[in-house]
Amino acid sequence: MNNRVTLLDNEYASLWYYPDDHIIHHQFHQPIADDAFRSVLMAGLELMREEGVHKWLSDDRNNSILSAEDSAWSQDYWLPRALEAGWKYWAVLPPRKARGRINMERLMEFVGLGTRVEIQLFSDPDAAWQWLKDQDRVT
Repeated sequence: MNNRVTLLDNEYASLWYYPDDHIIHHQFHQPIADDAFRSVLMAGLELMREEGVHKWLSDDRNNSILSAEDSAWSQDYWLPRALEAGWKYWAVLPPRKARGRINMERLMEFVGLGTRVEIQLFSDPDAAWQWLKDQDRVT
């Protein structure tokens, strides 16, 4: 995890890009919703489009359950655009709380059905990072 570019950093979330490994990494610092949530995903999407990045590490351990509106937005608006931009690999550190974890698992199942995104669930950030780093070494 070297050569990090900070794209967003606020009380709700941080979003980084690691150009050497072609990985986008977000970390939610607390439960996040609405514009704060969407701005993280949109900033990452912009980077996928501009730089051809297709690996994303989601650290949602401090998040909670997504609202119905945010879930629908991520599935109906963001996901098709991310797929079009070439998203291929998603490493997920799910929320610690059970309701948030169940919500994230449903979202992962939705993304995994009918897409080519390879998804792995992790409890250890270093293992998640290594898995992403090892995917599709020729970028």
